[in-house]
Amino acid sequence: MARVLIIEDEYALAAALSTVVRRIGAEAVVAASGQGGLEKAQRQAFDAVLLDIGLPDMSGLKVLAALREAENPPPVMIITAHGTLDNALEARRLGAYDYFLKPLNLAEIQPQLQALLKLPRHEPPAVANSPDPVMMIGTAPAMQRAFAVIAQACATKVPVLLTGQPGTGKTLAAEVIAAQSGTQPLVRFRCDEWPREQAEVMLDGCLEKARGGPLLIEEVGALPLPLQAVVCRALAKEEQRILATSSHSLLEAVTQGRFREDLYYQLSVLHVSLPPLAERTEDLQALAAALLKRAAGERELPLALESLAVLKAYAWPGNVRELAAAMQHAAAVCSAPPVLPRHLPARLLENDQANVHLETALKRALVAWLDRQLTCPEEALPEYDALLAEVEKPLLAELLARFEDKPTRLAAALNMNRATLRRKLRELLGRE
Repeated sequence: MARVLIIEDEYALAAALSTVVRRIGAEAVVAASGQGGLEKAQRQAFDAVLLDIGLPDMSGLKVLAALREAENPPPVMIITAHGTLDNALEARRLGAYDYFLKPLNLAEIQPQLQALLKLPRHEPPAVANSPDPVMMIGTAPAMQRAFAVIAQACATKVPVLLTGQPGTGKTLAAEVIAAQSGTQPLVRFRCDEWPREQAEVMLDGCLEKARGGPLLIEEVGALPLPLQAVVCRALAKEEQRILATSSHSLLEAVTQGRFREDLYYQLSVLHVSLPPLAERTEDLQALAAALLKRAAGERELPLALESLAVLKAYAWPGNVRELAAAMQHAAAVCSAPPVLPRHLPARLLENDQANVHLETALKRALVAWLDRQLTCPEEALPEYDALLAEVEKPLLAELLARFEDKPTRLAAALNMNRATLRRKLRELLGRE
């Protein structure tokens, strides 16, 4: 019987993973800490390991590195709630076979684990030298999914299609993939920068220059059909790796006859979808701080809280590229810290647009949250009062913080009965 080591400190998740392991006819052994997992791996052999990165005593990546030092290391599948690009790249660099993001889809993990246990036991790939890191920041779920695919792309030589609105970081992601997966420099071609009669000559030159290495074709949907045929032939020869970006739906272009269907499938062996900035507002603070630091140079220019509120209220049609320009503007006009709303571009302060964006973002977040809550069977659906309590809890916590943690002031400002407020604070926040 195959034996699988589960290194996971969340009891409920470890139990669920154990059920998955037993369902495929294997024995499950659980460790609730990194050290405990390493000790069990030293005492007995395992055919696979399910490893969480966020362990209470050490990073799961350190556990992965230690497991690799064994004479015949078991294949490792990473699970994490913190899918940063650095974690994803490091896990792949250390030889992890797969990378799953929480909340886990157990139905997805089961066939992957089953297939892994059937593979012949080989040494995992040699640890690669990691080039200098390229800055990509994001903890939003959509960015974590993108980081996982980017990490997969870094561990292979297959074509990659990167899609997303202008300014979302498609070219930056392609640079990460090229830097992490090979030693040859990235060659770039963007056909809409050239007159049509010159585009074919330039494309041929780039294909020749990139032979054996990576070629980035930016806005591949703008390629004329004859040049699409050239790229198809190059992909068929497998003489170089092609990365392609598109700001528009290539599938829609396929249905309209403007893009070759065979080229679409050749390019999208791996597909990285980068979300618009408006859908990842939880990343705004870290992104803005990093971009402002880059723009300010040696000066310390922190963002005032009211300025951060303005950034979160704005729709960001130009995505991260527009945010970078806004931080450059702030650094240019702000002579002394902190950066106040008046130091931001005027368009960010238009209240009508900000209000519409906030209402849309709130509805989108509520729909996504409800989708997750209502995925359980009907007999296990939460009651309405329980759903309302989950919404009310963060609302009350935020309101209380804004009134200096004084319930009396908060009740007066909201025209709310003090006894009612205190009861809610006790029930929802555990405050007396």
